[in-house]
Amino acid sequence: MPTVCPPSKTQDRLLRSPGWNPNTRQALESLIRTGAGQRLPVVFDFDNTLVCGDIGEAALAVLARSSVLIPSRINPALCPPLKTPGGNRVTLESCREVTEYYEAFLAPTIHGRRDPAPLASGYVWATQALEGLTVAEVMQATQEAFALSRPGQVRPITVPPGARSYPAPFFYPEMVELIAQLLEHQFEVRIVSASNVWSVRWMVLHGLNPALRQQGSSLGLRPEHVIGISTLLSDPAGRLYKDSVLVREDSPYARMAAKRMGDLRLTSHLQFPVPVYSGKVGCIFDAIGREPYLCVGDSPADHPMLAFSQNRLWIARVEKPESLKATQALMKRTTPKAWLVQTVRTERNPGFIK
Repeated sequence: MPTVCPPSKTQDRLLRSPGWNPNTRQALESLIRTGAGQRLPVVFDFDNTLVCGDIGEAALAVLARSSVLIPSRINPALCPPLKTPGGNRVTLESCREVTEYYEAFLAPTIHGRRDPAPLASGYVWATQALEGLTVAEVMQATQEAFALSRPGQVRPITVPPGARSYPAPFFYPEMVELIAQLLEHQFEVRIVSASNVWSVRWMVLHGLNPALRQQGSSLGLRPEHVIGISTLLSDPAGRLYKDSVLVREDSPYARMAAKRMGDLRLTSHLQFPVPVYSGKVGCIFDAIGREPYLCVGDSPADHPMLAFSQNRLWIARVEKPESLKATQALMKRTTPKAWLVQTVRTERNPGFIK
């Protein structure tokens, strides 16, 4: 593993955004300089790492509040009756809108703290529940969610009648800057997310890549470098397709052309490996065949891929002290010197904190 040394005073600063913790910025700049030009792999989580918010949840909220996705449209086989930690029984039929069931399904392991990934089943459900929708409908919901966002602001997407709300995600400018520098220094940047792959890829193609161009970067992330939860897709003839194959072999699909996406519908059959918790390691290994040079994540769900990496950047949300505590334990079990920490706020006045 390369030694991380702070840059000399004579070197130009690579990361200029004001929100960076000075020590983290210096260490990242050193990592970039040390690995420059070697096509080394760097892997980012997406939700609450690159963006403030969760695009999978935001798109689900848009679909629910516009009644494109209603309880009666969801496959009942995906929705077993649940009991909440408070003892209330929840069924799909009893829910007034789909996020009500989603919230109940997020925490199925209610009998103790031994499950290291209690939310993973809920994240997968949020993609499987889209069964029957076209990819174009998922893209449209993603576009509407992103259009509601404003950098540095919490802009809730409210789902009546229960008035559940989810923030419209915006890109952290510091993360846009970091990716721009990684690309300019010839790193291979990938995203591995537990949101549905079509929402994340749309955000990259229509949000992140334009933001990179605004910073003067001539490069952007390639569609095939975006990995998320996906199901098999069906076309009007009943043929089934995998996202990981289509994105490499079908140009209209890769650029998310509206007509092509309107012809493809989601099934409930997952494509494996599924990028949740340790499944992220499987996806990374399938994509690059080795450990990453750097991984970036924000939650215990990212712990396996962070532990798998040579270097780690932890996005520490001040609203999630329990996540920081669990991550500090992981730091002790791995290589503490290979960990960088950047504090962020996601609720009031969201953004990076020095």
